[in-house]
Amino acid sequence: MAELTEKKFNPKYTILTVFSLFMMFGFGLVVKPWSTVTELGVAILGIYIGVLVMLVCTKEAIWPPLLGLVALVFHGYDTSANVLKAWMGNATLVMVIFVWAICGALRETKAPFVLANKLMSLKINKGHPRIFLFILFLVTTLLSMLTTGTASILMMYQVAEGVVEAAGYDKDSDEYRFILMGIYVSNIGSYVLPFKGVHLSTLAIATGIMATYGIELNQAQYLFSTTCTVVVFLILYVLSMTTIFKCNLKPLAELDANKLNVGGQGTKFNFRQKIFLGAFVVGVILLFLNSFLPNGSALKAFLGKFGNTWIWIIIFGILAVPHTKEGKPFMDSGKYLKETIMWGTLLMIACINICGQAMSADKYGIKQWLLEVLTPVLGNMSFVVMVIVATVFCCTLTQFLNGAPIAYILNTILIPFACVNQLAGDGNATAVCSTITYCCFFAFITPAASSLAPLITGHPSMTSKFLWTKGWFFTLLWAIIACVFFILFGFIM
Repeated sequence: MAELTEKKFNPKYTILTVFSLFMMFGFGLVVKPWSTVTELGVAILGIYIGVLVMLVCTKEAIWPPLLGLVALVFHGYDTSANVLKAWMGNATLVMVIFVWAICGALRETKAPFVLANKLMSLKINKGHPRIFLFILFLVTTLLSMLTTGTASILMMYQVAEGVVEAAGYDKDSDEYRFILMGIYVSNIGSYVLPFKGVHLSTLAIATGIMATYGIELNQAQYLFSTTCTVVVFLILYVLSMTTIFKCNLKPLAELDANKLNVGGQGTKFNFRQKIFLGAFVVGVILLFLNSFLPNGSALKAFLGKFGNTWIWIIIFGILAVPHTKEGKPFMDSGKYLKETIMWGTLLMIACINICGQAMSADKYGIKQWLLEVLTPVLGNMSFVVMVIVATVFCCTLTQFLNGAPIAYILNTILIPFACVNQLAGDGNATAVCSTITYCCFFAFITPAASSLAPLITGHPSMTSKFLWTKGWFFTLLWAIIACVFFILFGFIM
């Protein structure tokens, strides 16, 4: 009973809840408009802060954004029907639902583990320890993309233990620590896809703001730049182990990768695994085609009729059609739609997206006020400088603070300026958004860096000295590579 009472009357949670509710429902009633901010603009700003505080400071993901939507109606932002339409009728949300469902079916087939085993058992790994490590880290990246970050890290930690034992490394060696850290940072693959992952709520802020300027997030650009950043980083990570930190990789040269059976799934795809993995790959390819096909081509016109959202809906629909000989559906569509929907994330995306659009709308005056206050500092920044500044802020602050709130704040502040610059022919808002969103989740030096950071900082074989010395080196390396690719793709796409 005492335990229940303690949870019920948690002082910190109670204070945060009262503050959040006041910001959502009371702030706009008691605080007078200022500068260019209108009366409704004050209320919208309060709703945004109120929701954000609960999302950042607690694990609540359902009621804060849900009541935030209610508060928008309460303060007269729009009718209840229109707010509901903006939530449930959002194309991005619909796309997320069907991508989640397809990924849920893919995970259940264990196809990602078979893919991992195939990569690990490639003949090119034999006698080439650098290539072996690169493949080991790349497998982690792919698993984090197709499953979850926590699952991929824990699974590959087990593989790392097998590698260390087979190679004869001491578990207190730097070689083992480098492998552990490499696996952890490879988990950045969780944030590669622009339509799947916990970073969707941070992307929602940027896309909402960009929409008010008539600009759309270029998903193919995001995917290309993030993928290139990861691949080049992993290559340089492995090279740094031997050339800079003088790790002894000779024991890995004779390691038999065929014995490292990830997930116990072997190396042969069954028919079901091939279908679901192929369907996912087709979806990604069509996403690329939409962005790279020349204007006026028949295929681009055809794909343009459906857009990114309908591509995934069509793939899902096709997978749901076939039935087995026993009369059972090849894919239990109802099951995956029911079990894979993360309502908290959907509510967060909806509320933050609507608030982001409202904060950027001219009639509420919030954008003008922010521009007025921040233009002396940010207004003269070129596109290149903005990406560099965003990278430095994100990669530094997120080592001590959870990356999500930093991404929320920086997207809110910088994206309006990025949009203005893009419309003026200087820069690319998608590149700035990609920089903020992606770099805010590359953090592992302190336990406070992210919810997953304790998996590396608290590992028995890891030391604070190792993380603070080697970790900052690789953070700097990551920042440089990220800057190069986000700027590059910002110019060419």
